Amino acid sequence: MTLKLEVANWIKVRWVFLVAFIFFANGAQAQFGFGSDPFGGGGGDSARTDSSGGGGFDLGGAPGEEGVVRKAPYKRFIPPYDTMREIIFYENIIEDENCENCNADSLYWRAKKYLTKRLGKEQIKKMVIEDKPMERLVLKVTVPMITTNGNFTKKQEGMLEYKLTLRFKDSRYKYQFGNFVHVEPMDGTSGKLNRTYHEHYMRLKKGYQSTDKYLLAADAEVAKVVEGLKKSLREPYQPDEDDW
Repeated sequence: MTLKLEVANWIKVRWVFLVAFIFFANGAQAQFGFGSDPFGGGGGDSARTDSSGGGGFDLGGAPGEEGVVRKAPYKRFIPPYDTMREIIFYENIIEDENCENCNADSLYWRAKKYLTKRLGKEQIKKMVIEDKPMERLVLKVTVPMITTNGNFTKKQEGMLEYKLTLRFKDSRYKYQFGNFVHVEPMDGTSGKLNRTYHEHYMRLKKGYQSTDKYLLAADAEVAKVVEGLKKSLREPYQPDEDDW
């Protein structure tokens, strides 16, 4: 009897452990969702959390920024500046030792012919400050201030005034540009003009995105005049009938 009783008790204990194990297993499955990833990596939930295709992480940046081209930071235009004169100043030498008939006298007349054609015969007479044939030509030039917005849009915004000095020697001459001024009519009908030196535009700490165009317009004017002077140096000199 004792042996049969012990066997029966052992069987009951096994059944108790078996029932407890099954109960625990069912509870764990209900709590953690066995058969799927208990950390949300599998099962039906992944279709909701992985909408970006990156496991829930937006590797492309913030929502709505996909395909957006970021604008490059604005870079200021800084013209050449002479610390001694404390003005914006362009200076260089154009020379050609192999140029035939390029003595100082010829270069003077070539340069004057080019500037007369560019500025106008009557206008240049009003612009001359100093005129020493074969030595020096100094002008106070006034031309339209042509600004560029974007790649194609150009607009006249007042006038550009600057001082041009040319010094001549055989086979070379020196050019100097300075004293740039933006001249605009004041508001109203007074006829008064507003004169802004380009050094003011260069020193601005704020708002320079809208005024750099004036510095760039002056830079473009210098480049055009220099290119014209270089061309006049390369081409054979043909004096006009009035050059006597």
